[in-house]
Amino acid sequence: MGPKKAAGKKAAAPENGGELTADEKAKMFMLTCQSLQLQLAERSEEASKALAAKREYSSRVDQIARDFEEEKQMTFEITQDMTRQYKAMQEELLARINKLEETIQDLNDKLAEADIRQERVLKDKNSIISMKDNEISDLKAKMDDMAEEFGEMLRETLEKMRERIEISSNNYEGADVQIQQRMEELKMSDS
Repeated sequence: MGPKKAAGKKAAAPENGGELTADEKAKMFMLTCQSLQLQLAERSEEASKALAAKREYSSRVDQIARDFEEEKQMTFEITQDMTRQYKAMQEELLARINKLEETIQDLNDKLAEADIRQERVLKDKNSIISMKDNEISDLKAKMDDMAEEFGEMLRETLEKMRERIEISSNNYEGADVQIQQRMEELKMSDS
């Protein structure tokens, strides 16, 4: 049981914690209802703003996810293309290297053949020079022999001519005196 009210005293006012009348209760409930409706409106507005923000963030997240997937796909395609180009360039370079190695080998073979030909030509040239030197030596020896023979022949011829001149001069000694006289006569007539 609660405290008893003193008789003859006025009932306490509602502001002081007294009991409310039905109108006051209705008014209070109306005000509480309005307050709750305002709170509900504010919270509904906040909720709709939050939902709008959530939708906006969700759409941004979706857009970022799409952009990420597109970027991922583009990166994959670029990587694929670069890998293909790398492999193609690698094959091309290997082919060029092989071709250049073949060219080098071919040139080395030709160089070796040229060296062999040059050695052969040098040997042939040296043998020809040696052969010509021998031929020159033989010809010089023959020329010397022929010169000696020719000298001998000249001596023999001169010896024979002297002998003949001596024989002729003995026979023509008298003619010689006549020739000398005649020459003297000619000299005198010219002077």
